[in-house]
Amino acid sequence: MKQADAICSAYAARAQPLPRPRTYERIAAYVAANLPLYEAALRKLEALKPTAQDRVTVSQWLAADHRVDSALRALGDAALRHDFPAVSAAALGVQSAGFASRQAAIALGLRVCGSFSAR
Repeated sequence: MKQADAICSAYAARAQPLPRPRTYERIAAYVAANLPLYEAALRKLEALKPTAQDRVTVSQWLAADHRVDSALRALGDAALRHDFPAVSAAALGVQSAGFASRQAAIALGLRVCGSFSAR
């Protein structure tokens, strides 16, 4: 699983840190910049072949990462619509799925992947 941490490290090096959003435009810009990077990293992670012992946990980890991806997409869409309740719900979804992702990554012994989700 060292390859997974290398993929997460490469993503972290390119991704922008999550700002303290003050405008819908900043939220939309954050999502537009980071979502393609996140999805590219997720595709690389999905291509890895886990051991039989890790298969279930890897599946849970990647499922959580897909929920992060969906919530990020919803966050960007809500920001473009200037829909505060939807922005709030999507941000909560990113946090919740990110927590699940980090927990599964930690269970797999992944130091880098376990330290962040979308960034």
